Amino acid sequence: MGLCASSSAGAAAATTALVLLPTGELREYPRAATAARALEDAAAGCGGCDADGVGFDGPVTAVRDGEALRPGQIYFVLPAAARRRGMRGEEVAALAVKASAAATNGRRRRGAIAPLVFSPPTEEEEEREREAVAVKTVPVARTRRQRRRFASDLPAIPELEVSE
Repeated sequence: MGLCASSSAGAAAATTALVLLPTGELREYPRAATAARALEDAAAGCGGCDADGVGFDGPVTAVRDGEALRPGQIYFVLPAAARRRGMRGEEVAALAVKASAAATNGRRRRGAIAPLVFSPPTEEEEEREREAVAVKTVPVARTRRQRRRFASDLPAIPELEVSE
């Protein structure tokens, strides 16, 4: 009781790796396929990543070209820019929905699902990032180097007094 696993017996018995292309097409690759073979079908400037390696707001770890694709595992082919800057919450959620749709429907109808769309960072987000870096660095007069000020980005949480 209480023991949870992220894979099922069906996934363990699978003989193919599933690769979701940016076009929304689901491709199945046999046990001996490598990441380089899966990327041959993708557009230039894209790279593969393991579904387990996709997280929020951080760079996505790419799968090396010579690495073998694991059967039963889902892989995504993402644009290089999206991998470098990290993925936003709504992008990860959309990716999860597309992976779920691909896993449940891909084998039955062999069609493509809606293409993956990654929005470029807005000017407002880029400006906020520049301001955050500028605020965290303060010049030191005597050494003429910039020193990072380690200030918390989290606001304070007020405590409530409980009266009896």
